[in-house]
Amino acid sequence: MTLKKYLNRNHPTYPELEKDLAKRWAGYWGEAALANYVKELPQEKYLILHDLQLQLYDTHFQIDTLLIAPTHSLIIEAKNIIGTLYFDNIFNQLIRINPDGTEDSFEDPRTQCRRLQSLLKRWLIQHNLHLLPIDYLIFFKSTNKTILKTNGTTIDTSRICKGRDLFSKIEGIEKQYKQVKIQAAKWKEIAQYLVNQHTPQQVDILQEYGLTVNDLPWGVLCQDCTHLMHYQKGIWQCPKCHSVSKDAHIEAINDYLLLIKPTITNQECQTILHLPTSDVTRRILISLNLPTTGHTKSRVYHQWAGDKCYQFIEEKIITQRR
Repeated sequence: MTLKKYLNRNHPTYPELEKDLAKRWAGYWGEAALANYVKELPQEKYLILHDLQLQLYDTHFQIDTLLIAPTHSLIIEAKNIIGTLYFDNIFNQLIRINPDGTEDSFEDPRTQCRRLQSLLKRWLIQHNLHLLPIDYLIFFKSTNKTILKTNGTTIDTSRICKGRDLFSKIEGIEKQYKQVKIQAAKWKEIAQYLVNQHTPQQVDILQEYGLTVNDLPWGVLCQDCTHLMHYQKGIWQCPKCHSVSKDAHIEAINDYLLLIKPTITNQECQTILHLPTSDVTRRILISLNLPTTGHTKSRVYHQWAGDKCYQFIEEKIITQRR
């Protein structure tokens, strides 16, 4: 979303970015639907981890939802694909038939899950925690625009479900794993260790799309009409819709720290915000209370680590708008 906000609609990369963003939103809503269902599972039976990201040597892998029980663990991969869907056993792909008769091909989610199953097993062995058998399920968000069909070939649907059918599938898998493998203390220890080892993959989003900082028309965007705002006497003013703001620069600085690099200098900030002087820029940067290194002209301002960055930005905006 942040990159799309700044990239010109006429840029040749924009259609690709828009298409990828739509896929990410679909994935997000699929995972959100799955999360709403699994929260109904009994807490005494399962520990539930969402969006778990781990690293095995040079390989990063992400698990939408992982259920951990004393008898087994269960990977659940969420899908949110609209259309009529067929599982092709011959070429291991998922085929979507669109209303206009055209077809799209996706990687078979069963293949994805088996890969995750293997990676998680190897990761647990590496950390001396492979104490539970690992199974998997593929969950499709319940919608009347998603139709699952078979093409006549023999397809194992025991690990494919849609909507609330998730619970009957989980119960069916439970019956296969009746023997308790670990006690409660170890059960929780494994879950906590997985959380502690959560390692989000660092992605250079500009490099991913072959962009540079010069491809983005930086500035402070009006929250009402997205037009570039002008700074005058401590106030940001929109020449198009005439909105005014005292803190519109906060979002622009945060976007730079997220998209370009986690540090910013006075000169860089003055350039991207189109501020009149370095003194005005310095006052704005100091007001954010960002961590710094260096002194005077060599001072570098650093992004807050992790979620603290978002929390700080939200608190700053709320404080300044009071």
